[in-house]
Amino acid sequence: MAGMTTMTNSGRPQAAPRRGRSKAVRRLVITLVVLAALLVAADFGAAAVFEHEVSKRAKAQFGLRDDPSVKVGGFSFLAQVIAGEYDTVTVDAKGVPVQDTLRDVDVHADLRGIKAPLSDVVSGSLKQLPVREVDGQVRIKAADVNHALQENQGNSVIASIKNLTIDPASKALVATAPADGGETDLDSVETADTEGSTAGVRLCGTVEVAGLSTELCVFSIISLEQDSIAISAKRLELRNAAGATRLPSAVEDTILGVFSRPLPTGSLPFGVTPTAVTVEPGLLSVKGKATDVVLGGS
Repeated sequence: MAGMTTMTNSGRPQAAPRRGRSKAVRRLVITLVVLAALLVAADFGAAAVFEHEVSKRAKAQFGLRDDPSVKVGGFSFLAQVIAGEYDTVTVDAKGVPVQDTLRDVDVHADLRGIKAPLSDVVSGSLKQLPVREVDGQVRIKAADVNHALQENQGNSVIASIKNLTIDPASKALVATAPADGGETDLDSVETADTEGSTAGVRLCGTVEVAGLSTELCVFSIISLEQDSIAISAKRLELRNAAGATRLPSAVEDTILGVFSRPLPTGSLPFGVTPTAVTVEPGLLSVKGKATDVVLGGS
């Protein structure tokens, strides 16, 4: 009958070594898990400290009332700390007012190649952070565009616009009205033009015309100007239950004139120079780049 122990040459029983080895393996695994947890906790803790420091400097440099959100990219923050350079840091500030016209502007920046010595991070003595490259963006939402239009309360049609939407439109579509007084197919997919200093946009909202709920769409060109986006309205279309609707030419010209206006954007973050205007569903934005920026610099 097979036994549970083995015999030595002296005849004494010897316990099998498996149980001792399994305990050692378990202890090693537990130790590695604890170390990994401590490293992860240290990684998140160090990242939180660094993000707070960047947020304070971005708040001052943006001229914000509240601290912006900061997120460090990359797999391991501690590895970046040791290297003294951080791959990507994103900064987002939401609900930023611009002058008295816009109330809910979003400011976004991607900072790449931030240099910060390990000793400064550990001691908390970070002062100036050199940044190799910055991509900055200011985003204006449909509600703010509508608010800007409502400033002209003298036009009853504009004052009654509801549910304003923003969608990209090619500049060719903006310039070309449908033949025979027809309607542009709003369900057709329009590819936005290549990023540049101008872009096409379709602004649509609901208004009351002769007692009917009517969709009013203004096809416009937006262009990049100093601290603003200029809207130049080119043509409009109206449609309701009765089909395509035309307004008197004088009324159409008045509406186009109201839509043709600048929207202040404020300055891009970190002194970024604006290079392009873009249109996304629900958004107008200004983008730009900068190199060799100092975060926290005077």
